[in-house]
Amino acid sequence: MAGAVPLATAPALAAAGSLYEALRVGRAATQVEIKAAYRAMAKRLHPDTSRSSSSRTAAAFLEIQRAYETLSDPDARGQYDRSLGPPHRPRPGAGVLRVRRWETDQCW
Repeated sequence: MAGAVPLATAPALAAAGSLYEALRVGRAATQVEIKAAYRAMAKRLHPDTSRSSSSRTAAAFLEIQRAYETLSDPDARGQYDRSLGPPHRPRPGAGVLRVRRWETDQCW
């Protein structure tokens, strides 16, 4: 597959816009989801277990570690969320498939 990135390589996390993107979770993620995402990524990127000991892998590990430290603390996460501003809310009805209801008086 052209353009596919193998899982063993370190993602370019420095380009990630937020701590949520660094851990690859949504803004509404629970503490359990954040912890699971951190552990999965740390297992792949930790310098002691990583197959490539490049500085890029080490930097990626430090970035997910910083993201987890902030998002796992409720006070720090609240302050970080406030700094991001309000979450994007889709307008009502956007992306909703409207289905025409079959009326009983239209039955045969």
